[in-house]
Amino acid sequence: MKWTSWGFLAFLGALAFLVLFIADQQMNAGVDRLSTIKLRPQSALDADPDLTLVSKRSPYMRNER
Repeated sequence: MKWTSWGFLAFLGALAFLVLFIADQQMNAGVDRLSTIKLRPQSALDADPDLTLVSKRSPYMRNER
């Protein structure tokens, strides 16, 4: 092969390496950001305001003993 072909292949290899290196750095930065996020605990009852508790005295509970 000629020198221009080798140069072109080297350029493509360097470009591929650069793209993969930047993608890896972005993924690692995203993981680091996610690991530092602190969420406050929320009750499951806060999800739906019309949600009601079902107790054993409720007529909706069946007695299958």
